[in-house]
Amino acid sequence: MPRKIVAQIVVILCLHAAASAEMYKIKNPAEKINNPADKIYNPATQINNPAANVYNPATRMNEANPLSPPTQPVPKSTAPEVTTANKPTKLSKEQSRPDIPQKSYYFKTSKEYVAAAKKAFVQEDYLEFLSITEDALRRIQAGTLKASKKTKQQLAKYKEFGYGLLEKNEE
Repeated sequence: MPRKIVAQIVVILCLHAAASAEMYKIKNPAEKINNPADKIYNPATQINNPAANVYNPATRMNEANPLSPPTQPVPKSTAPEVTTANKPTKLSKEQSRPDIPQKSYYFKTSKEYVAAAKKAFVQEDYLEFLSITEDALRRIQAGTLKASKKTKQQLAKYKEFGYGLLEKNEE
């Protein structure tokens, strides 16, 4: 019998606890606050990063595109190579030209290069003549020497003329 009484007391206490919890419910007064700042337009909340839209193929370097087919090696042709023993092959101007040692000169202007090339030509030192003009053209191409279009053309003509002199000198 005591179990029956204990069970009834537990049921009554549980019902009383639920009723008292509803009776003493804490009401939050902050729930009634209306904040108009939530509805105001704020352009700082819309972040538009233009760098996010830039296409960068390096991002997929390790991940192959599953839609693209795998690249196949280029098949080698099985046709036999045709050799012509009777016809002599013509060498281009660059291949038939003799090797000129690459030297570095430390002239400050293109006019000094032209003057030095003329001096080497007068002394009939054609290798020096060519190496000066090639160094000047190399520096102009690299951007370390400024020259007008006329001077560039003059140096290019000197180069062609110098190779012609060397070919005649060899024969």
